[in-house]
Amino acid sequence: MRRTAFEQGRIRWLVIGPFLVVVALLAGLVVISVDMLSAVRAFVGGESLWSKGQKEAVYQLSRYVASHDPLDYQRFQAALAVPLADRRARLALEQTPPDLGAARQGFLEGGNHVDDVDDLIHLFLRFQRIGFMADAIALWTAADQHVIELGDLARQIHERVAVGDTGSPELRTLKEQVPGLGERLTDRALRFSAVLGEASRTARRVVIVITLLLAAGLTVGGVLLTGHMLRQQARVERALRDSNERWTLAAEAAGMGLFDWDLRTGQTTLDARAAALYGLPAEPVTVKAGMLAREIIHPDDAARVRAAMRQIIAHPAPATLRYRVVLNGAVRHIQANSCARFEDKNGADGVGTGMVGILRDVSDEVRAAQLQLDKDAAERAYRSMSQFLSRVSHELRTPLNAVIGFTELMQTDTVDPLTSTQAQRMQLVLDAGRHLLALIDDVLDLSSLDDGPMALPLQPVALVPVLQASLNQIEAMAVAQQVSLISELPHAELRVLADARRLEQVLLNLLSNAIKYNRPSGEVHLSCEREGDAVSITVRDTGLGLRTDQIEQLFQPFNRLGAQFTKVQGSGLGLVITQELVKRMDGSLTVDSTEGVGTRMVVRLRAVPEQPDSGTPQAATGT
Repeated sequence: MRRTAFEQGRIRWLVIGPFLVVVALLAGLVVISVDMLSAVRAFVGGESLWSKGQKEAVYQLSRYVASHDPLDYQRFQAALAVPLADRRARLALEQTPPDLGAARQGFLEGGNHVDDVDDLIHLFLRFQRIGFMADAIALWTAADQHVIELGDLARQIHERVAVGDTGSPELRTLKEQVPGLGERLTDRALRFSAVLGEASRTARRVVIVITLLLAAGLTVGGVLLTGHMLRQQARVERALRDSNERWTLAAEAAGMGLFDWDLRTGQTTLDARAAALYGLPAEPVTVKAGMLAREIIHPDDAARVRAAMRQIIAHPAPATLRYRVVLNGAVRHIQANSCARFEDKNGADGVGTGMVGILRDVSDEVRAAQLQLDKDAAERAYRSMSQFLSRVSHELRTPLNAVIGFTELMQTDTVDPLTSTQAQRMQLVLDAGRHLLALIDDVLDLSSLDDGPMALPLQPVALVPVLQASLNQIEAMAVAQQVSLISELPHAELRVLADARRLEQVLLNLLSNAIKYNRPSGEVHLSCEREGDAVSITVRDTGLGLRTDQIEQLFQPFNRLGAQFTKVQGSGLGLVITQELVKRMDGSLTVDSTEGVGTRMVVRLRAVPEQPDSGTPQAATGT
């Protein structure tokens, strides 16, 4: 809400701001216009003083020519001092850089008012190259030249009068120049005044036009900006609505609810989702905070929750708290993310007046975390067991090999042969020893897989020779179990990405299982075929088959699915090792079995692109 209020205040100022700028610019333009018109007026006034001075100087010079009275000459000089002072001011302003002090002194000596001097200087400097001002300055410069000529003419007349000349031709010539020079000065003054007058009127028109245009432009700009701000506000409001909708969807998906606890009244306001988390009707509700602590929060967590709440109220930092609630006898885990609310905006007084936050049901997360802990513990126990079995198996191999070796020596001893009963008993010892040795080998093999790398070094392996070698090794076992081996080897050479030794181990495990768990006069079929980018190797038997629940437990270590109660020997590790080897060769092992019919095992490995067939096709064989 505070953020929304801030955004609204910012938008409000963005709307009002342009109008304030318009007013400020118009006020500035009025001030500049008044200053400019005042400066033009000051120049007109200065021109009036200049014109009056030059006319007075011409008049006093004319009187001096007629009267030869020194006082008239002094009055001439006093009158001429005004245009000469203005001339000094102009020359000071035309310097680079302008001599402002000399210009100010010149204008003051020219009779200008002290308040007008700065306006005269600023107008000259700012507009000296602008049309109207440039023309006025040019007339001023020309008039100053006539003023200099008038001064020189008066000095020549004064020099002749001072020596007693009263009627010489030279003096008459000088006297005749005075009226003409006065007329030229008057003409310059009139033209100067006309230029300044036109400049004043032009400036007034320009200021009016600019003011109107600026007012119109700023008004239009203000209207457009206001429209833009209103559209922006609409977008912000729409974005806020969208954000609220997204929050609502996210809150519903995550099961989050809002709560607001007022410390002064002790009331807690819950929205519909928060109320549902506490087992209340799924609608906004206000309840006593103490009721929630007494009746819903788990008794073992109530004291901890109260202490945490006091800590949050005392410190403004956001906090996360997890506790349990009891709903209809079931325990649920709730997580509260909350922070204190203060009376003022910044919490400067340090006194919390309540708390706001969100509630979320984290029961599934707690259970998942506990399951992960249990899984990690089980994996550690399994690794410990594997390490223990590996060490024990290594220690058992030496005495067990001695038992098997001496038993075989006793069976083959020709010097002191065994009796028939002894031979039978020794055979039982030998069979048990060999079974135990096979079990130890399987345990060691499984341990080596657990400790080894995740993948085997794979390379192209010709499949038919490996299949034939596996059949050759298992043939004696099939004969002993009265099981027929039927192979359907491909005519084309197939190659797979595999480890040759481990692939042969996989095939021997699958074939031996198919023989051991078969029925008398049963069959074991071995075949393979290309399936796109893979090669499938199928081992199918005609044994008793497996139930669905047995298939689900087939790859559990040491689980023989009840076969431990039969005469069939085994460790329950063969298929576990087989599946792990296939995985490490980047392949897959699938099982399909029907109880009373038989079992079908399929190994799929990545195929290597076929090469031209250079061998002799192999026919199907069987025993």
